[in-house]
Amino acid sequence: MPVYPNIEKKLVTQLKLGNEEAFIAIYKHYSPILTSFLARMNIPSADIEDVVQQSFLKLWEARDRIDTEASFKNYIITIAKNDIYNKIQRNITAQTYTAHTVAQSYSSEELQSTELEEVLQKILLQLPEKRRKVFEMSRLQGYSNSEIAKELEITKSTVENHINNSSSLVKRILKSLGFSICIFIFF
Repeated sequence: MPVYPNIEKKLVTQLKLGNEEAFIAIYKHYSPILTSFLARMNIPSADIEDVVQQSFLKLWEARDRIDTEASFKNYIITIAKNDIYNKIQRNITAQTYTAHTVAQSYSSEELQSTELEEVLQKILLQLPEKRRKVFEMSRLQGYSNSEIAKELEITKSTVENHINNSSSLVKRILKSLGFSICIFIFF
């Protein structure tokens, strides 16, 4: 169902007034457009649906501030891009905090007496549950990415994303703790 400019403007005006039917019509038209845009940005497929939902939620919450004269398509895409950038920034901040917290939790004497496996387990406990599970299945249990995807019912690209994120964090922490030789052996 194409939305023509004059119909779109009426729908956006109705949305701005809180009309739920207008919101549903806009959602039905623009969610596939937003999904396609996010896919072209190489956003993991598991995250696309979440970003689309969050974008429309933010749209509804800020509906009274919509400029009915501006391009609505650009407006909803901007909301999605901001959501993605915020998620990336939160992930970077969380990973930095986790690396810093774990690194500070060991004194040099503890490092000398602590086995690599114990340190690794403490690091893994800092990861989100699904990321930890993917990492353990891949690096500790020897599952292939396809097997992990099938077992956890997620896409192979999501598995790869989890492995890349957790591996880089684990490597960075192990290196900061003086386990650089073990990194090459383990990874």
